[in-house]
Amino acid sequence: MLITPEMIAAFRSNPVLKAFADPAKWPDEYIVEALCEAGTETGSSRWGALELTCDNFKWRGMQYFAAHWLATNFSTLGSTAPPGSDARLNVAQKSVGDESIAYRVPQMMDAGTDWLTYTNYGQQFYRLKKRAGMGAKAV
Repeated sequence: MLITPEMIAAFRSNPVLKAFADPAKWPDEYIVEALCEAGTETGSSRWGALELTCDNFKWRGMQYFAAHWLATNFSTLGSTAPPGSDARLNVAQKSVGDESIAYRVPQMMDAGTDWLTYTNYGQQFYRLKKRAGMGAKAV
């Protein structure tokens, strides 16, 4: 898959992914690599054709996967992810001062999928991935 400047610009301009908007913190070559990984991850026909629109299933999956890939592989670049981007499902409860949050863990995930629970982006991708796998597939 060829990652175009339009794809990079669309990724950076997504308000949900504003943590990756700064090209000084997140150079284009990192975005390109993340989108390449995401293109591979969403390569099956179940994701549909790619269009750079907000309602395109494949593009949404690519963006979430790329954001998760960047956040987990390059978190030391000094970028701060927006609040709520950290979302491990296997954390039962976390308290800071008089504020606390609890996550419900319905079941343990396999090792390949567990990595997706490290960020909210990964969880959003996992949600879309489950939808891509629904229904019968004609061959």
